[in-house]
Amino acid sequence: MYADDSVLTYDEHKAAEAAFRGLPLDSDWSRGAQLVYIGILEVTRGRDILDDCRCEEATAVGS
Repeated sequence: MYADDSVLTYDEHKAAEAAFRGLPLDSDWSRGAQLVYIGILEVTRGRDILDDCRCEEATAVGS
């Protein structure tokens, strides 16, 4: 984790969003953005987190 309170660049933000949505890496992103994307995939193991959350919410409502 970073020690400072840095803000994501535009590319890093787009990379993070793509990683959480299960979209492919864009080779036009900066190196930092690609590292953000890869880091998120390592933690999530490539799962589409947004769809997983929606499924969990739907299951919880139906219970």
